[in-house]
Amino acid sequence: MKTTRIPHRSMYYGTPVALVCTQNSDGSENLTPMSSSWSLRDFVVLGLGCASQAMENLRHRPRLTVNLPSADMWESIERIAVFTGKNPVPDHKATHFSYCRDKFEAAGLTRLTSTEGGPSRVAECPIQIEAVVNTVTDVSDNPEGFSVIIAKAVAMHAAVGILDETSGQIDPVK
Repeated sequence: MKTTRIPHRSMYYGTPVALVCTQNSDGSENLTPMSSSWSLRDFVVLGLGCASQAMENLRHRPRLTVNLPSADMWESIERIAVFTGKNPVPDHKATHFSYCRDKFEAAGLTRLTSTEGGPSRVAECPIQIEAVVNTVTDVSDNPEGFSVIIAKAVAMHAAVGILDETSGQIDPVK
């Protein structure tokens, strides 16, 4: 196989999309689609833009839900991919994003109360993780920078249809 060197500014190689729900200062919620995450044991690791509304929320209210959508939810996710929870829209986002106060409504998704007192879960998502921020590492603080968040899962929920009937664990094939 022949290869060629490519620029390495951004490289997305297929990590699943997640919908992260955080709480705004006025008690409303911000739903953020993102694709930089992984898990290990009972921790989730997320990468969010330093200047994002989700990151601002987590710095002040360190509870979140990480909702893992099924592939058939792509249209709902695309409907909110053009929105930001920041009002006014920051200059560095103004050409590509517009403000949306209620992304649940814009996406046609349903809020489901969390069991541990954090932000809402997305009812349509087959996997929902309620978590509390453990550590935040800022890689850069400019608008194009990002933060790495390590959060501890305090509750995990899964649709019955994706569980193995014998073990009760998530069946990756389903």
